[in-house]
Amino acid sequence: MKVLMLLALVLATRAEESSPEVQCKSVMEEAGLSRGFPINVAHRLHSLTLEDLRYYFDPEAPEDNTIPTVNFNLTKNAQRVLPNTPLFGFDSDFATQAMKHLDQVLRNMDKPNFGITNYSVLEQIAHVTHMAELWNSAKKYYEMLEEQAPSDELCGCVNDMDENGVLSELELLALKIKYPGLTSGRPEVPYGQPKGLAPLKEAYDLNAGRADPKVARSRRSIRRDDLRVQRDFIPIREGGLKPIIRPDAKAYEISYTLAFGKEIESMRPAEFERHLRNFDFSGDEDDLLVRAVEELQDGDQGLAKHLDGEEGWESWREGFKRMDDNGNFEFATFIYCKLHHED
Repeated sequence: MKVLMLLALVLATRAEESSPEVQCKSVMEEAGLSRGFPINVAHRLHSLTLEDLRYYFDPEAPEDNTIPTVNFNLTKNAQRVLPNTPLFGFDSDFATQAMKHLDQVLRNMDKPNFGITNYSVLEQIAHVTHMAELWNSAKKYYEMLEEQAPSDELCGCVNDMDENGVLSELELLALKIKYPGLTSGRPEVPYGQPKGLAPLKEAYDLNAGRADPKVARSRRSIRRDDLRVQRDFIPIREGGLKPIIRPDAKAYEISYTLAFGKEIESMRPAEFERHLRNFDFSGDEDDLLVRAVEELQDGDQGLAKHLDGEEGWESWREGFKRMDDNGNFEFATFIYCKLHHED
């Protein structure tokens, strides 16, 4: 009996080691792709347009490109992640990509549900310029891959967005862009406030209707226990999340953190990443928000520093500079495999 149990254990271990997930992990690591691959790729995907894809990477990139991106339309229940990077409709009368990006922001500056929640016009301009720099940095690696193409095996693993985590990271980022602070685990952090309002005062009280609101607690860092559903944070479901006025609420208006790549790797437990890949992002958005608040707490409050002066720019500038260039290589590998290898 003991021999049979030992044999079963050995066979189970070998089966796990030979699973596609384990094999792809090894293949991707050998190719220089890090644990931060899905985060790095999702960040560089989230505001990509087909015009950018063609300008920086492949002039012949098709509209049916299977390269997902986040929808600029933030209307409630609008599809958050698009399956193909779409044409935006850049103004071809402008000669430079910089002017096209500027026009992209300014011709939508009065739309309350466009782009990134709570970003000012200046912040949207800084953001699109930053993304253009990342894409430009990835371009040199893309050109190297055109000279020395990655293997079919590697591209098969890179293109499997469900298994490698790219799609779930992009879905999570889309939620954070639309509802900054959603996954912070802090009930006092506001999110979803329309643009154009002076410092945010409206938060979402996750203890509305409860007898004892003191059960809410804040956390400074991620812990393994955070992966459990925090019953103390369950909001009432009738009518969704309940807005309250908190005069002392901090304005975490910037939608997503500038901590990516290696910084995120050190912040997140592996259990969270596995849970994220199995999380269901479908369904009605009100229900999704409730589930995300409960199950996807990662401590991300967004950024508290607005780009409203030299001090704000210093914070943004240093954040931009901390971006790991390996993320550009990983993104170039993803784009190359998507455009040159069938899924």
